[in-house]
Amino acid sequence: MRCQTVFSHELDETKAISEFRMKISNKHLAMLICYYTEEYCCDKLQHAFKTQFPGIPFHGSSSCQAIMTEHGFHPGPVVGVFAIFDSGLSNAYGTGISVEANLPQMVDHNVQQVLEMALCHANRQSEVPSLILLHSTPGNEEEIIQALDQYFGTLVPIIGGSAADNQIKGAWSLFTSQGTSRNGISLTVFFSSQSIYTGFSAGHIPTEVTGKATKVHGRELIEIDNLPAASVYKEWAKLHFKENETHNIIFDVATAYPLGRIAGHLYDHPYFILSHPIRETEQGGIELFSKIDEGDRLYLMRGCKEQLIRRAARVVNAAFWQKLEDSNKIGVINIFCAGSMIQIRQDIDAVLTQLADELNGKPFICPFTFGEQGRFIGGENGHGNLMISSAIFHSPHDA
Repeated sequence: MRCQTVFSHELDETKAISEFRMKISNKHLAMLICYYTEEYCCDKLQHAFKTQFPGIPFHGSSSCQAIMTEHGFHPGPVVGVFAIFDSGLSNAYGTGISVEANLPQMVDHNVQQVLEMALCHANRQSEVPSLILLHSTPGNEEEIIQALDQYFGTLVPIIGGSAADNQIKGAWSLFTSQGTSRNGISLTVFFSSQSIYTGFSAGHIPTEVTGKATKVHGRELIEIDNLPAASVYKEWAKLHFKENETHNIIFDVATAYPLGRIAGHLYDHPYFILSHPIRETEQGGIELFSKIDEGDRLYLMRGCKEQLIRRAARVVNAAFWQKLEDSNKIGVINIFCAGSMIQIRQDIDAVLTQLADELNGKPFICPFTFGEQGRFIGGENGHGNLMISSAIFHSPHDA
């Protein structure tokens, strides 16, 4: 098994994928994973992949402003591919997509439909995959993960990210071998011949400031401790400003000071899942990129720039060393929050250098997403914001 990344700034979708066809060998080619910025049309990309790579499963999702590979940080317009070559007799990969609206009342039905489509595509009906790559449009990620867990009756590792655009205006999109969607669910089931291990981390630490979510509607946090949530959040965040420092409170500080909830404990130490405030609502609440329930204990989290720079490599390291040390790294899919990328964009070369060092130059691809899905260290799958989620492929040294 091996991996390869290619990218292009060519704006014509047909020409860009034709470039990839020239660079990617067909020998043992098993799966293509594509990330692209909003300047590209998902329908044209889907058609080009189907034409240039007939019979090869492919899965694409839009990324915010850029993508990253071991070759560098690539600002948009850009389209990139992570190619998986797998010659193992047991390997299989299958994709599925729901082209209907990503609505709460449709989630269970759509997840079942998409999963069965993917399993059928892989010719592995009724089997449990080793990994699911999930990309949906923003809105119902928690319910999607719950439906995935219920379908298999066991916790299949998930890695994923919510499709993104450049300015949170809904210009995101998805595609797979079966079709395209601008408001739906897409996934790939992996039956890889080699091992895949995952990591999922917030990279922020809790401050001493805490409160309870006392009124919530969907993804709008209306009240904290029976007070308007936006006012409470502003007061919390101001505690950490320097004197005379001014901010557009909700927008500017949310990536450095998100809201956290305890997701679980490891040896009595809590680990957290984050929610990213987007904007203040008309009734004084906060719109979020993830769901908070009434009664949840909220913590103001803190993430310094140095932590955000180091954590991508740290999550990859944790995923790799959680199992046998005596193995070869093959390649990595690394899901990186768009908000975090924007916050540290001037220092993104440091992130790239640390990832490249951690992987010894092996291929990786990194989209920038509006929500991240992954498997916590406690084994449960979850959806959060400002997170890092990684899947690392590796094999024994003698393979």
